[in-house]
Amino acid sequence: MTNDESMPNDQWRMRWLALAVRWAVTSGLGLFLLGTAVASAEENRGQREGTERGVCRCDDTLKPLSDPDPGVRKLLAAYDFPPDPFPWSLRLQETGQRYSVYHLTFPSPVRSELVENNTVHGEYYVPRGAAGRMPAVVLLHIMDESFLLERMICRYLALGGVAALMLEMPYYADRRPAGASLHTIYVGEPLRILQAMRSAVLETRRAACWLQKRPEVDPSRIGLVGVSLGAIVGGLAAGVDPRFHRTVLVLGGGDPAHILWHADETRSIRDRLIQLGYTRERLREAAEGIDSIRFARRVNPKTVLMINASNDETVPRACTEALWQAMGRPAIQWHPAGHYTIALLIPMILPTVLDFVRAGPAEAPRE
Repeated sequence: MTNDESMPNDQWRMRWLALAVRWAVTSGLGLFLLGTAVASAEENRGQREGTERGVCRCDDTLKPLSDPDPGVRKLLAAYDFPPDPFPWSLRLQETGQRYSVYHLTFPSPVRSELVENNTVHGEYYVPRGAAGRMPAVVLLHIMDESFLLERMICRYLALGGVAALMLEMPYYADRRPAGASLHTIYVGEPLRILQAMRSAVLETRRAACWLQKRPEVDPSRIGLVGVSLGAIVGGLAAGVDPRFHRTVLVLGGGDPAHILWHADETRSIRDRLIQLGYTRERLREAAEGIDSIRFARRVNPKTVLMINASNDETVPRACTEALWQAMGRPAIQWHPAGHYTIALLIPMILPTVLDFVRAGPAEAPRE
């Protein structure tokens, strides 16, 4: 999914999403979140920012990927990388009575031609005063770069005792040169969007390793939350790496080639692919290695919650149901909304997400 400044329909959708999220902020739940955020910022004024640095050694957390199915095992090879130690930096951004927010950076396991893209950026929300180690989640974002929705989710999870790490996915925000847009990056090389999804999974695996080493986090309770684009990538990451204790996919689905071919938001990429001689079937062949359906059998359905819109105009219901079937029919909720209007239901959805990621252990993940 990509932004395109030349597309008025997409601009309208982003404005609608922003308005819907702002409405949620002004609801009873949102006022509570907003008040906590303001209190945090006020308390942090005048405080010097501190930076923590270290090296994450993940030889005991980043396990080699394998599968009894030779075809799946071959596809998994693209997501395996050595458990080499990697440096990280954590800078305090704000702190309050209930949680602190940090800016995290670490190197991507994937090297690209854009130097900016080789450093992963994230925001880490940590509850304060917790007794004992807490659960944590990696949060994967939607296609909008304001991160307004994601920050709301992270704040809510932190207030509920869950540490939340929002990752910026490849080519977003800090991860591309100044003046460049997602539109130019993806339309110039449309298959780059497939490569970006693979890179995002590898970076999510590395982020999970980092969380497992944090002294405040229970290493056995690392979850994954994805919304829209983040849910499409998150479903793939959950199938590739079986360690995630809980996975919540909001507005996600399988068959990313079909979603890309169908969605109005990606029509400029589709048009460019057609110019290059691609059909939907040819794109589906190229995207086989990033289709969550191919890895879905590896997921324990008891660890997954899917939340979807019954009138989703971006992710076809058939794509959602195909992934749901392939994952063994995990818990799924359908809300009477569209891909963007579901934002109006955020106050209803957030408590469900929190309860699910805080739940106790399920059966061991499938291998």
